[in-house]
Amino acid sequence: MTLGRHSGKKILLTLAAFALVVAACGDSTSDTTAAATTTTEADAPTTTADGGSATTAATTAAPAGTPIDTPDFDTWEEVLAAADGTTVNWFMWGGSDTINANVDNDIGAVIKERFNITLNRVPADAADFVNKVLNESAAGVTEGGTIDLMWINGENFATLKRAGLMYGPWAESLPNAIYVPWDNAGIANDFGEPVNGLESPWGHAQFVVEYNTEFVSEAPTSFEALQTWIHDNPGTFTYPAIPDFTGSVFVRHLFYWAAGSPEPFLGEFDQAVFDQYAPTVWEYLNDIEPDLWRGGETYPEGNSMGDLMANQEIHFNMSYDPSRASTRIASGVYPESIRTFVFDTGTLSNNNYVGIPFNAANPAAAMVVANYIISPEFQLIMANPDRWGWLIPTDPATWPAEDQATLAGYGSGVATLPADVLTAAALPEPKGDWVTAMEAGWIANVLEK
Repeated sequence: MTLGRHSGKKILLTLAAFALVVAACGDSTSDTTAAATTTTEADAPTTTADGGSATTAATTAAPAGTPIDTPDFDTWEEVLAAADGTTVNWFMWGGSDTINANVDNDIGAVIKERFNITLNRVPADAADFVNKVLNESAAGVTEGGTIDLMWINGENFATLKRAGLMYGPWAESLPNAIYVPWDNAGIANDFGEPVNGLESPWGHAQFVVEYNTEFVSEAPTSFEALQTWIHDNPGTFTYPAIPDFTGSVFVRHLFYWAAGSPEPFLGEFDQAVFDQYAPTVWEYLNDIEPDLWRGGETYPEGNSMGDLMANQEIHFNMSYDPSRASTRIASGVYPESIRTFVFDTGTLSNNNYVGIPFNAANPAAAMVVANYIISPEFQLIMANPDRWGWLIPTDPATWPAEDQATLAGYGSGVATLPADVLTAAALPEPKGDWVTAMEAGWIANVLEK
């Protein structure tokens, strides 16, 4: 599906609902933080062949009677007892078949085997499930809500937090929270919004640009070089239309470029500051528009850009998953000639979180899932380039030595940038109100021009 540049009314209607969220549940990529295509037996995820260790299983459960500080439970034993034999409804972005399968196999099957909890993965857009929570609150549904756990971050989290519709605090009481670097500002704040124990991280993401070396001899690592390349090679570059989160993050990078740093956008929204830099962004985007794919008359959805890239209709794609290109090469989706780069000015980085709504019917099972997915055992599965291939939000230095050694032994994919390159290029996300203004501004000043 593509969106015409004069489809403003339709997109504005979409944005009205989307303004509640930043489309970050699902990455700025067609796979968000895309997962590896291979899976192994979920009931034995710590065997040597799987990249885990025999000792890590113990980290997924705390000793009976371990004290915790949550609204409804005083010990982890009480949480496990309340969750036993129940179903947990996890609402999450469902745009990647690979991620969906990996969640079912590597999380759902384990949770069922060890804790007798049935994981019901419910694919949904962030705007839809945030609105569901808002609507249930408006209708007076204060308990027994539809959603137990949400894959959430950015403005969607801020919207529910500011409305008092998040359960908790609970996240720092999880037994495996000892592996989360809560003193790291990038973990403790979600798009500038303090987490305050209301959500728990489970994955880390960083924006990269994928490009086809068969057609692009030298990566255009500055926005000036990219602009020149687009004009010299018309029709082979594009970006998704906002409200697609990939299009949104591309525009956010241009604001950072225009300002010379992310600093102006890390505090509270300031219209005067926005007006200072926005014209430069709109000028850039309107300048390249005639030389975009299909003459800039239509913008693709993020999920379709992978096909356009694989079919060589375009020679660039974008992703919040630095390993996605390698995964797609390994699975035969991408040709061997695909590589990735980061801009000289850096690329945006953030974390995926899970949160529990205020009226969740089963917060106990939700916490069990959240606890498992930050265990060294599962984080090793997530980091394994032959399995999920995600970046991780936990601190491996706090893991058992055997798990640290396993992680150190992992290689990286052929198109994946070294970790030190990514770390050096990482930029913080702007606060959510800035994102909303940037997206609305793009519609008014680029799409509808």
